[in-house]
Amino acid sequence: MKFLWAGVWMLCGFVAVEAMAQQGFESAPEGLTGRGIAERVEDIFRGNTSYMEATMTITSPRLPEPRRVKFQAWDDRPEKRSFIRILGPPKDKGMGFLKLHPNMWNYIPRVERTLRIPPSMMLQSWMGSDFSNDDLVRESSQLDDYDHELLGIDPDGGGARAYVLQYVPHEDAPVVWGKILTWVDVERSAPLRQDFFDEGGEKLREMRFSDIREVSGRPYPHHWSMVPLEKKGHETAIEIHEIRFNEEFADAIFTKRHLTKGGGR
Repeated sequence: MKFLWAGVWMLCGFVAVEAMAQQGFESAPEGLTGRGIAERVEDIFRGNTSYMEATMTITSPRLPEPRRVKFQAWDDRPEKRSFIRILGPPKDKGMGFLKLHPNMWNYIPRVERTLRIPPSMMLQSWMGSDFSNDDLVRESSQLDDYDHELLGIDPDGGGARAYVLQYVPHEDAPVVWGKILTWVDVERSAPLRQDFFDEGGEKLREMRFSDIREVSGRPYPHHWSMVPLEKKGHETAIEIHEIRFNEEFADAIFTKRHLTKGGGR
């Protein structure tokens, strides 16, 4: 029986190596783990806290011209809370989004109403974009809700040699994706690309990261581009104007009272 299991594991190893070769991946150095690289990517994006100012541009065949939404966002990773304020266009100015795990609220100033966003709507479009509510407030975690496998090195993974990681969700994780493939720059550990697949293995959307600049010792991408493959002609891009990490935030930011103020820090 021992010989039988040894043969099975050898066969699995040969299959894995063959799959890597077919995709053009090189073997990664010993000692590296998918989890370790995924932790580095998470820290680049979030730190313990982060403050961001950005503009989101939505392109769609339904729109006569691209729609631009300017916003600022606070994220407090240890406390699992975040706040987003819309700064423009004028008709949306003052809208707010507050997440206090596990709840999320949306304030709409033109009708002076605060609405709770239920878990069933976390995957709905955020502000008419190709990003979801969950993408923006990070209710699910690519670090905590997935196992991470290092598949190898792609010699040209988005313009640079890149580690290729496969994220597979835990069986009980509240996530929609069947798997996520992630490309990470070998030299700088910068995230370059993510492909998202459903449970049947079909790729549904692609995320690309570019314009990588050093911020607080992090190689941070200042341009994000999301393309839903099932929606021809759709794309949402986010341009980061300012990003700061590991500052202390006043607790008052993450309150319903601040949510209904309609603007300001």
